[in-house]
Amino acid sequence: MKKFRGIYTALVTPFDRTGKINVAALQTLIESNLAKGADGFYVAGSTGESYLLSVNEREYLLEAVMEAVGTRADVIVNIGMFATEHSMELARHAQKQQVSAISSVPPFYFPFTMDEYVRYYNDLADAVDIPVVLYNIPAMSAVKFSMEDISRFLSNDKITGVKHTSYDMFQLQQIVNAYPQKSIFIGHDEIYLSALAVGVEAGIGSTYNIMAEKFVRMNQLFKENRMDQALLVQNEVNEVVSALCRVGVFKGIKEILKMQGIDCGVCRKPFLPLTDEQREYLRVVAEKNDIL
Repeated sequence: MKKFRGIYTALVTPFDRTGKINVAALQTLIESNLAKGADGFYVAGSTGESYLLSVNEREYLLEAVMEAVGTRADVIVNIGMFATEHSMELARHAQKQQVSAISSVPPFYFPFTMDEYVRYYNDLADAVDIPVVLYNIPAMSAVKFSMEDISRFLSNDKITGVKHTSYDMFQLQQIVNAYPQKSIFIGHDEIYLSALAVGVEAGIGSTYNIMAEKFVRMNQLFKENRMDQALLVQNEVNEVVSALCRVGVFKGIKEILKMQGIDCGVCRKPFLPLTDEQREYLRVVAEKNDIL
């Protein structure tokens, strides 16, 4: 079983002025991240506005990513849908594209039982011959997994790991300690260094789109035990994250990408565009933290 390590950019989905997926901008974004040291990509997650895309668009997006990446990096794709059969269809498509792994947000809105969630992920694992990554994101899915629940998922050898987008560092350390052979990703960029301290070796992050090099740098500093310098980099990251949270994370990332010369358009409605004041605020923070 492959163990994933390193920096995995949770790609934004670029749109052109007509609202269609902008493949040229996507290719430029991928090349930029590879040049900055990204080890792979996470496609059609929250950052990628997955639930604002049609099924056909999600498939088209993945195909475009795979064509751009080739064999140069790992690609993990979120295939989560409400219905198991729909997720399985996206999973089969992902396997045909030869992705490194599939991932899924737990089905939400309906009050499913934990047995039903376990069955959902096991069905995904049975549907394809590629690894499955559990996507733990309680703030957005409203589904909270206990350590016992996570153990039920990870008992399946084909469920290769967890994307832990949660501030529960106690649980994160427990998972890493209990499952050293599994791939555990930290999904909150603002606690990346803290995650390294409890043994995490991989991250999937939104802000990697605009500053992957800072996380690559943190990895190196951590390995060299230069914690003071690593913390300075984390502080820079967190100042950018705070600014993004203030204006809207996904909207803000796309705006900074535009400032960097990669026009990925705007987020789909019902997201509203940024104001001029918000744009200027982002520019000041981005310049201060050396990402422009």
